[in-house]
Amino acid sequence: MESSRRVLITGAGSGLGRALAFRYAEAGWRVACADIRLDRANETVALITGFGIGAMALQVDVGDDASFAGLRDQVLAAWEGVDLVINNAGVSGGGSVLDASMSDWHWMLNINLLGVVRGCRLFGPVLLEQGAGHIVNIASFAALAGGPGMATYATAKAGVVTVSEGLRADLEGSGVRVSVVCPSFFQTNLLEGFRAPDASSLNVATALMRSARESAADIAEAIHAGVERGEFLILPSAQVRKLWRLKRWFPQLYFRKLMQMVRARGVKP
Repeated sequence: MESSRRVLITGAGSGLGRALAFRYAEAGWRVACADIRLDRANETVALITGFGIGAMALQVDVGDDASFAGLRDQVLAAWEGVDLVINNAGVSGGGSVLDASMSDWHWMLNINLLGVVRGCRLFGPVLLEQGAGHIVNIASFAALAGGPGMATYATAKAGVVTVSEGLRADLEGSGVRVSVVCPSFFQTNLLEGFRAPDASSLNVATALMRSARESAADIAEAIHAGVERGEFLILPSAQVRKLWRLKRWFPQLYFRKLMQMVRARGVKP
């Protein structure tokens, strides 16, 4: 029997979004796969139809108000509601506070931060009217512990954490839950379209991603489990949880170790 539970995932055409689509399809959810590239969303749907669940591919530009509103309307027309919204779509970039161009700042904040805000504002009222539901926002460990050469990305993701905290407080007692996910580097294609004023931050990010222990499927599994438990802050790997404890309780030690690591990888602070 087809599950009545419905999940919308933005950025579901590849990477973590696709892994999340697989995980929720495996759990029997109906999955709406939204992506800026409809061909990739269709690929994800084609790959998960073997689970025997309902799935649909939709196109969305999370950086555009009208496009995101259109996505909401399409989802409601097809399903008349939604139980879980995962604001996952995003872009990657580097550059320091001083070196990143204003164009890169606007691009990053519009997609990675305001894209999440759009998802919350458009689907939050839907869930409130239902009296139940869950919004999951994908941030990053960079939101909790930023480093050199990643100011635009870390700032946008820190905003996602703050938005999620505020939304959680706003919705307390409503029946609608909120989670925010802060993964570190894992094996994915996030670096496609990476923007930075020079190659150093991309080189470091590439090296860290290649050495990552977790795959997108591992992170998706941890997110699914955290959401099922109703966790607010989901730290989806043992390494991230270890780093967060170190940063939280011993910030100076964390900073020293961070700078030792980036210098060893050839990044100039």
